[in-house]
Amino acid sequence: MTDEPPDGWMTVNALGPEPDAFKLLGAARQDLLVQLPSSGGRRAALHVLPEASIEFTDRVGHGLVVRVEALGGATEVRLSETALRAASTSASAGITPLVLLSCALSGEALRAEWRPQRVGHAQLPSQATLDYYSRLHRVTPGSSKVAEELAAGHDVMVVGDHGCGKSALVANVAEQRLDQGDGVVWLNMSDPADGPASIVLALLQQDSSATGEYLVVLENLHANLLVRNTLFSCLERLRSDFGLRLQVLATSWKSAAALLRHGEPNRALKSVLAEGRQLINQLLVGSRLDDTARATVRSLAQNDAHIALTAMELYGTLGRVPTEADLEEHYTRAVTGAGQQEALYRLACLGVLEFQMAVREAGRLRQPLEQLRVAGLVYLIDGAYQIGPRRRAQLVMNHARDRWDADQRWHRPEEIVLMHLHHGGERLMKATLSRLDLLVSPDEARPDSLYLLTSWDILIRLGRSLRSRNAADPTWGDNLGAAVFAASALRQLNHPDAWEEIANWLRARWDYADPGCLLPEPVDGETADYADFVEIQQSMVEEDTLLGAEPHLAGMVAGQLDTGRMYRNWVLGLLLGFEGSAPPQHYDESRVKQLVEVAARAREDDGNFYPARVPWVTARVVLGLCQADLRMDHPVVRDACNWLMRQVAQGGPFDNWWRSGTGSWNREEATTAMCLSALVRAGVEMRPGMQTAHAWLMGREREWTIPGREIDLSQVLEANLHCTATAAGTREHLQTLFHRMRTEMKNPTLLPTAPEERLRIPFVAAQLADIVWSIVQMESLKLYGDLFNHRPPEPPEVPQQRVAPVPAESPNRKLLTDRQLRAWQRGVEQIEQAIREQIAMRDGPVRTSAMQEAVDQLVNDRKELFVLTELLDGEFDVDPLARIDALGRRICEETWPELPWPDPPTQREPER
Repeated sequence: MTDEPPDGWMTVNALGPEPDAFKLLGAARQDLLVQLPSSGGRRAALHVLPEASIEFTDRVGHGLVVRVEALGGATEVRLSETALRAASTSASAGITPLVLLSCALSGEALRAEWRPQRVGHAQLPSQATLDYYSRLHRVTPGSSKVAEELAAGHDVMVVGDHGCGKSALVANVAEQRLDQGDGVVWLNMSDPADGPASIVLALLQQDSSATGEYLVVLENLHANLLVRNTLFSCLERLRSDFGLRLQVLATSWKSAAALLRHGEPNRALKSVLAEGRQLINQLLVGSRLDDTARATVRSLAQNDAHIALTAMELYGTLGRVPTEADLEEHYTRAVTGAGQQEALYRLACLGVLEFQMAVREAGRLRQPLEQLRVAGLVYLIDGAYQIGPRRRAQLVMNHARDRWDADQRWHRPEEIVLMHLHHGGERLMKATLSRLDLLVSPDEARPDSLYLLTSWDILIRLGRSLRSRNAADPTWGDNLGAAVFAASALRQLNHPDAWEEIANWLRARWDYADPGCLLPEPVDGETADYADFVEIQQSMVEEDTLLGAEPHLAGMVAGQLDTGRMYRNWVLGLLLGFEGSAPPQHYDESRVKQLVEVAARAREDDGNFYPARVPWVTARVVLGLCQADLRMDHPVVRDACNWLMRQVAQGGPFDNWWRSGTGSWNREEATTAMCLSALVRAGVEMRPGMQTAHAWLMGREREWTIPGREIDLSQVLEANLHCTATAAGTREHLQTLFHRMRTEMKNPTLLPTAPEERLRIPFVAAQLADIVWSIVQMESLKLYGDLFNHRPPEPPEVPQQRVAPVPAESPNRKLLTDRQLRAWQRGVEQIEQAIREQIAMRDGPVRTSAMQEAVDQLVNDRKELFVLTELLDGEFDVDPLARIDALGRRICEETWPELPWPDPPTQREPER
């Protein structure tokens, strides 16, 4: 469908379709001049001269030449005819003449292949938000250091943990600069559309500052590290070409600051640490809270100043320090109806990972979000709805999951985030992948890239190739397997129309609606891939010949095989996966229910799906059931998984690994990988037998990396991810697989002797998309800790004796020197980091009871650590020191250092 023309091109649009070049350029010049700001004779920071000229040339094409100047310099840019035509006909990007000029000035090459993309409008936070920041801000050592560095003429980056008050500090500086007549440009880098062109657009629209100084705020710079080079190149160009006096004030994670420090010297930003603890202390100074209440606020806040401020404000209403439950009630007050509940929950899930919901993307949630904004529960900033600080988002999310049954009604949080990434556009995806590629955590940069961004670029091209093939034949040669795997890849790569084309054919080609249906039945004869199973039977005959007189482990010879029944069981698994993972707008619950009922009728008495000789058929059905959101608590899944793990001697298929049962078709490595993936995805814990099979599989690397065995390689990579819950060790093989697929796209080859060759490309594409999404989910959970899968603990009651004055004669009261205190503080940070990492290692799409118990213990350890941290000052009881030491030895094990004691205690036997 053709976009409606965007605003700002009135004269161009009046020309009608396809105007000639001369008329187009003249009309575009007129539309540009109309958009220039007029402020009573005052010039914009970047001033556009009205004498834009039309240039005709065969060498570089026709264009509009525009001269732009500032007090310190001027330059000319060229808006090509092709760019003008593209911008004036694409409403979705909203590229007005002035925005197009911003793109050119920021350094974008407006060549023939240029395509319009939305440009974020750099806007200051609303007055209500600035007022809130004003209530939160206090003078701290960090804010004083920022002022000192800015006064010295340096660019500054404020780094710190979530909730430490970075944005409030920056907002305070911005308001001071505005009061003294400076210009301010504010970018929120969480919006992937905010970038170099946004800065230029703001300077084209705002008046020249009275002082000639401009502050450029880059909030959340870590959110889009992909644009950091073009961003700073643009700033350098504005300084050199126009003589603009620009000063940068950014906020970011510590890990991102480390990346920038290692960049070019002229892009270095002075890092200043903002600490939530210091800001909370200043907020509590002069408050009416007694010592006990202050200690409770600190424990509740966990160094989040936003939580501390809310707690102090609620203290006056409640007459006590609120609990987390009170905060959840406060942040969800006045929410009425399912629409508002869903809107707030979805926004909270996004807010936990610092995502926001653009107005243009809100759709049916737009009205309830507006109602929530009026109620003061969400904010509208720079064209996007936001819920506020990350900890607040977490509290709202937890409340919705506990009180509103949000997981069942509107999906789990990680699923909502992944759907947001799916539909958020290529730039949001790339910004997210770049962050995961470069950063291990808010505090640590990644030494070696995960190869995610490059993988995604290749996946995008692979998706386009599949879409092109699908347009020519959505039946994929009447091959069900090829069509289903292509559909899986196309769905994950955001080509829903292509998925629907396959669905229209597939749903008419297979029938299973009869209430007594034992297996899916093809309509109008067998599909083309049935011929593969005829070949499979022949491969089984060859395997039996090699075995000689020895019977097959499963007790079945090839001559006994019912090929049609085997094929339809495999089809059952494919159809379950296809319908279970359908895009929301095409999901048909009745079809999924029918297929699950068919599976219940099709399974054998011992739980397998015919034939028992071929375990990968059962594994395929289990994978399909998992895609239909069924796990080990469903009897069909449970019985099938129990059968897969049954030893050969007991009538099962397991013998330290899984044999294919089909000879050279689906080798043992691929079969073992598929069985492991099915078991882990179904929720089976990594039992010793599975660990043995995984070790055997990884030891067969020489087999599954042979060129031509890309199906095996992709299955092994996926199984390894599921078994280890980590992306470690996948980078090299992922690169190999993508390199082969990239070569395949350039020079298609056919390996007629290779099994399953007809579905090789779509199968590997689907597996690669699964692998990349799995890594994204795993690394996101590690990057953001345990926010999604576990509720934060209720703050412990702070006993009176822990904050009351201790008599001077107490024999346990000791004095720590500054050096000793710093050592213990570093120890506490080491414990906190270790707890966060261990929780992240146990997080993932599958959560077993043992994993949950381990995480619960770690959460309790963290709760105790918060209490002990509040007591860590110069004067200290030996007993809490011993508790910190015991916690460190248990959590950090051999990495825990020997810490300096104020006076060696007479008896110290910490738990090991």
